[in-house]
Amino acid sequence: MKCPSCNSEAIRRSRRRGPQEGTALRLKSEAPFRCRDCGLRFIAQSDAPDPGGADRHVSFADYLGLRGWPRRVFTDEMILGSLLAAVSMGLTVALFALAYGWIDLESLRAVASTPIR
Repeated sequence: MKCPSCNSEAIRRSRRRGPQEGTALRLKSEAPFRCRDCGLRFIAQSDAPDPGGADRHVSFADYLGLRGWPRRVFTDEMILGSLLAAVSMGLTVALFALAYGWIDLESLRAVASTPIR
């Protein structure tokens, strides 16, 4: 592969910028490259797979191409932890609602057994 500006073969893979570029380029099997000689950043067809790409874990933030504070917020552990916290909070509220009588099971059964007209 050569640089489109200076025809140099001294190019390297460049980092994806943001979630739009990350997902769009992956869908088209393209990748960003940068010329080491002239510094041009360009998009080209990614023929060879990323070295070590099959063995390497790709996090949600890596897949979206996030950098900076969004990368720290949207880590896999943070997303899974937030889902776990939301589910446990919902179960806790439901348990308290049943314990304090805010939800009456008999009335729910009566409503569920009435036929729909």
